[in-house]
Amino acid sequence: MNQLKRHVLLSIGLTAAFAVQAETKWVTVAKSDGSIQCESSGISPIAMQEELVQAKIPGKHARCGNDGLFYTAVCGAKTGRLNLFDIPANKLRAASKLGFQRLRAWPDASETECEEEAAFAGNAAEISINGIGPAVDEDAYRKVRETIGEAVTENVISRFIVYGYGIEGGFSGCVQEGSFVEPNAFRDFIKKLRAINADPNTTAYSVTAVEKCETSSPEIDGVE
Repeated sequence: MNQLKRHVLLSIGLTAAFAVQAETKWVTVAKSDGSIQCESSGISPIAMQEELVQAKIPGKHARCGNDGLFYTAVCGAKTGRLNLFDIPANKLRAASKLGFQRLRAWPDASETECEEEAAFAGNAAEISINGIGPAVDEDAYRKVRETIGEAVTENVISRFIVYGYGIEGGFSGCVQEGSFVEPNAFRDFIKKLRAINADPNTTAYSVTAVEKCETSSPEIDGVE
């Protein structure tokens, strides 16, 4: 009887261990961004990530890709652009019901620069990082502030205006390119900001190109 009990306990322990392993194993999934040549730019990775959030599927490292297939250059045709995410392996079935597939479903797929990043030509950007009920993702919030602080120190930006602070932590504001910055320095700064992954279950985070920061004050505000 004791031998049987030990086997049962061992079986339960192994099952629990495998369950934990499955929970912590992450896999890459992809879904078409829905873009159509001449008609639609599709859905951004950040916007699509909301589908995972609503389904209570943790998703991280939102980024862009291409399925590697050939599409005729004609209005109305697909573009082959994908949105990529990393999710827990045990959430694959739930994600597949939303149209997400393992990236390996496209053998020639590859990661690419997002169209929004490639086309970024603004001299300023509005930044918003706020808690959505739970408190803001502190790690992401710290990285955003540090990245902005470094840009100020290196004179990449001449203005950082804070529009307001979130109830659950975070802030919204605007950064503007400096007058004598090196070529592509501001664009590289924006890429660093957009590479920061905030937990979508707790935090709304966006970096949007604008022509200029809307303020009458030339002062840098809110930098520590």
